[in-house]
Amino acid sequence: MKPVKIAVGVITKDRPEMLGTLLASYASMARPDNAHVEFIFVENDAVASLTEILEAFRASVPEPVFYETEAEPGIPFARNRVLEIALANGADILTFVDDDERVAQDWLVQLANGLLSRDLDLVGGPLKIEAAAPVSSAWQAAVLAYLQERADKNRRTRSAMVADGTDHELNAYTNNWALRLDFARKTGLRFDNALRYTGGSDTAFSKSVRNAGGRNGYVPDAVVHDRIPAHRLNLRYLYRRTRDQARNGVQIHQKSALKVASLVIPRLLEALILAVSSPLTGKRSLVKAVYKTGLTDGRIRGILGLKSQLYAPGKTGS
Repeated sequence: MKPVKIAVGVITKDRPEMLGTLLASYASMARPDNAHVEFIFVENDAVASLTEILEAFRASVPEPVFYETEAEPGIPFARNRVLEIALANGADILTFVDDDERVAQDWLVQLANGLLSRDLDLVGGPLKIEAAAPVSSAWQAAVLAYLQERADKNRRTRSAMVADGTDHELNAYTNNWALRLDFARKTGLRFDNALRYTGGSDTAFSKSVRNAGGRNGYVPDAVVHDRIPAHRLNLRYLYRRTRDQARNGVQIHQKSALKVASLVIPRLLEALILAVSSPLTGKRSLVKAVYKTGLTDGRIRGILGLKSQLYAPGKTGS
């Protein structure tokens, strides 16, 4: 059997320390049998600043390591640069994770096997949430616990869909993602550069795969650890990120005003009850109220056509 060529892709900007943790997990992870692996890094900047750290990584792994810059600001531009490099190199599979994560030891084995064994075109996998550094306050601990709870619930729900054979309906996100590149060659699909600052280009890509006749899926055992830095473990960031993700969902999936109203009203009532009861029920209730209020705000903004700027220069979403 011909070996499978897997391109492990990463886009990055201004996070060398967190990238170092990802690189260490790449160096120690298992490689799939009968596979040739290569690493592709694209720094979303006009100036290369990672030469030293990537030279050290190159010396720690036996596989080829490619490094380029993408001067045009915006996540989809950098993702598309990685995709073009992988296609030019003749890769069969392209993966993505985020530069602030670390992969489980068997992540690539599980992800590639999940894609190939079920003859899928695009797959995603689960996140396990952890703090990048020890939490320093009760509020940080409460936000972290809620994010972990949601991630665990998400994994259980999606795993059940795999068992039911309905996971083709799911979107795959580039925090844990693999694409069969023959599908990209056949269809010409790319990430939508118009979503450079809003986020959601991976969601739109998933939708485009389905619309082009592709088969999406989910790989429950291909685990990536999402490392949340301290500055994100607060109610303000939780609200902003939830709001902007909800707004993108409404706009990418073109949800109607009636559908949005049916989602907004119950969530707003739940948020009010949680907030009022939080002096008795504790910090978790207020964290959950903030999350649900962010959902409501984002969905209303989405139906009004207001665009997110979460990833614009100077913002903290990236």
